[in-house]
Amino acid sequence: MEPRAADGCFLGDVGFWVERTPVHEAAQRGESQQLQRLIESGACVNQVTVDSITPLHAASLQGQARCVQLLLAAGAQVDARNIDGSTPLCDACASGSIECVKLLLSYGAKVNPPLYTASPLHEACMSGSSECVRLLIDVGANLEAHDCHFGTPLHVACAREHLDCVKVLLNAGFWVERTPVHEAAQRGESQQLQRLIESGACVNQVTVDSITPLHAASLQGQARCVQLLLAAGAQVDARNIDGSTPLCDACASGSIECVKLLLSYGAKVNPPLYTASPLHEACMSGSSECVRLLIDVGANLEAHDCHFGTPLHVACAREHLDCVKVLLNAGANVNAAKLHETALHHAAKVKNVDLIEMLIEFGGNIYARDNRGKKPSDYTWSSSAPAKCFEYYEKTPLTLSQLCRVSLRKATGVRGLEKIAKLNIPPRLIDYLSYN
Repeated sequence: MEPRAADGCFLGDVGFWVERTPVHEAAQRGESQQLQRLIESGACVNQVTVDSITPLHAASLQGQARCVQLLLAAGAQVDARNIDGSTPLCDACASGSIECVKLLLSYGAKVNPPLYTASPLHEACMSGSSECVRLLIDVGANLEAHDCHFGTPLHVACAREHLDCVKVLLNAGFWVERTPVHEAAQRGESQQLQRLIESGACVNQVTVDSITPLHAASLQGQARCVQLLLAAGAQVDARNIDGSTPLCDACASGSIECVKLLLSYGAKVNPPLYTASPLHEACMSGSSECVRLLIDVGANLEAHDCHFGTPLHVACAREHLDCVKVLLNAGANVNAAKLHETALHHAAKVKNVDLIEMLIEFGGNIYARDNRGKKPSDYTWSSSAPAKCFEYYEKTPLTLSQLCRVSLRKATGVRGLEKIAKLNIPPRLIDYLSYN
């Protein structure tokens, strides 16, 4: 006989399924009488789809309180995880259904499940349900739960402009006021900052988001304040709640002066991050000067961020051609992929012909396919300038000399320009290999 799970379902029933079951359908649509009949006939309430979605997930996401109640009473797993790691409580909060949230909590749903994605409180803030936010806080929700995509629940509520949720979070004690040192540093009031430092004010005090005065000054490109703070002992590699360092913030501001100061005090050019590196931030800001300096001191050209991909992806997506050229000249992998998406896919999406040509000349693969099976040219309009550019390169492959240049540049790797400049070959050939 086939073994059974604890709830009476055959173990095969709790595996992966492509199609949703009648139980899923009834739960999602709120057909409580049909769901009741299915349960009474012995249908499994914990059967999952290929995305690990249970009927309880389906009912919770649609705010079907009566169906949630029936499923829980029939033994549905209250903290089941779908393929993204979300629980039914996350889904109920996403729907903004206070009734579903109350039911799930009454059956022991964890308000702070160990997640690598948005928590129930994040989801409630996204939906804008201040009622759900208040209830979750009352039962112990973590106000500072951090998600790599969204930040804290307060970040989410502010981004979605859900003022009621913001007020609930603030009243719960989420926010700590910035100190006078933060304010002076951010505004560039160097004389006021100097007086505060001389009076003994702490230069490493943090807000609830772990933002130091050095973060604040760096993000605004306040070089004189950055200098004063560093001289007073500010932690050069302090992390904020997102994991970013002051060097990341200085690069985001595009301030070469701040970047130089931080590096001179030993800031790590490749801090261990799960988010954007200083080089990513410099590419976002479009400061080719910062990009060049970071590369000169050893920045990782292939640093990968789960949102943005490599620095080259970022520079292409933002159409910062100067940054793209600096990266490519330094030896960045032109065909590096993010979910199979290359820099050339980004160039095609932004419809930038100059960018497309540059990437192809540096060896960009016009036939690379992303996770949707599309080539870069598939993202262009028929007969448009970018489409004609791709059509030209498809009909006119790179010449032998161009292919040799691409191969040699690939072989020389990072800082290839320095190596090429030292070759004992004619200057014209060096210029050609250097894309001058």
